Amino acid sequence: MDPGTIKAFLAIGAIIFIGFFGNLIFTRFRIPDVLLLVALGMILGPYALGGMLHFLTHQTLANILQYRDFLLSAALVLILFDGGLCLDVRSVVQSMRLSTFITVLTLVSEIFLVAVLLNIFLNVDFLLALVIGAIVGGTSEAVVIPIANKMRIGQQTKSMLIMESVVTDVLVIVIAISLMSVIVIGDFSILGILRELAIKFVIGGVVGFIAGIAWLFVLQKLQNQPLSYMITVGALFVVAGAVELSPISSSSAVAALMFGLAIGNRRYVKRWLTSVTLKLSSDEHIHEFHSEISFFVRTFFYVYLGLIFEFDTFKPIHLAVGLGIIAAIVIVRRITSLIAWKIGDLEREDADALFAMMPRGLAAAVLATMPATLLVGTSVWLPEYDQMIVNIVLIVILGTTILASVLSYLTEKRIDRRNRERLRVRMAEVNSY
Repeated sequence: MDPGTIKAFLAIGAIIFIGFFGNLIFTRFRIPDVLLLVALGMILGPYALGGMLHFLTHQTLANILQYRDFLLSAALVLILFDGGLCLDVRSVVQSMRLSTFITVLTLVSEIFLVAVLLNIFLNVDFLLALVIGAIVGGTSEAVVIPIANKMRIGQQTKSMLIMESVVTDVLVIVIAISLMSVIVIGDFSILGILRELAIKFVIGGVVGFIAGIAWLFVLQKLQNQPLSYMITVGALFVVAGAVELSPISSSSAVAALMFGLAIGNRRYVKRWLTSVTLKLSSDEHIHEFHSEISFFVRTFFYVYLGLIFEFDTFKPIHLAVGLGIIAAIVIVRRITSLIAWKIGDLEREDADALFAMMPRGLAAAVLATMPATLLVGTSVWLPEYDQMIVNIVLIVILGTTILASVLSYLTEKRIDRRNRERLRVRMAEVNSY
């Protein structure tokens, strides 16, 4: 092997080991491994140890970035498929009305509050400020899904959190790109944006769910066959790619989620169709193997986030703006979580979980690099915005993830205290008899 290949092998092995131990820390203390892995990416990047040892130079990073869209899209599809496998379709239906209302209210409020702050304090053009607000408006399923699945909260609340992270991922992408198109073209059409959203959600979801139902019958024929999971992953990518093609032109993310939802709820789906429960001998194998694939994808995605952080462009104003945006997100989520508690049938701890789950991630990282490409030469763009947006978004990703880990840990403690109090009450009632 040449020296570069040897270094790459060592780096990949080290990243997997650190990701594994980070996952153990997350399981034990609810501290997301994203913090450890992003820090590792910064250390391995061209501005730190990677550059000093000529291990990862600026040219190497540029070569990696050529495949950014493919790598991030593949990560998104696999993570959302994992989210669909873990969702209970009955809880999704039960929480749909409240989840939709709270998700839209939170997203719209965050976008406008961030835009107003940027416009007032930094004199950023309001349309561009709305773009930045949209970029940081959605929660990250890569963080939300694993934390929500491990929290001792109601299944309805888990479904709300997962659906929010999935829906806002698609929403912020569509809204941000639509607003950037408005800036470039100068033509604002609300009907056009709404039509685009309908295409992204409805068509992609329907196609993904129907494909998932069809694949259940394929899986039934493949019982006890080797590599049944790998061929399922192949089907997943075929479906995700097909829905992006014309004339469908929908969302691969939503299609992946619904494909996973159909497979993850195979017993209910088959019973609805034929009144016969579908049981597959490879059920547990599919879930376990996919969790390992998801671990691998999430690990390298977070390291990538650290790699793209450029230390020499970081300024104190970026930190101040990032913290200001985090404060705006905290305010909005506190208000909307209390609204959900008041109008929904939720425990107070479930409302606290809704408040805690504010981490930003994959969609924000992808969108952060787009304005510098699409808006250069427009009247709203200034050269200093190039790295400013990337740095601010990374600060928001890290800050909201830290807050999510701390607040979710505190919520779990309150849940334990509530359960102990209820147990004491029941024991007292029993003893009284």
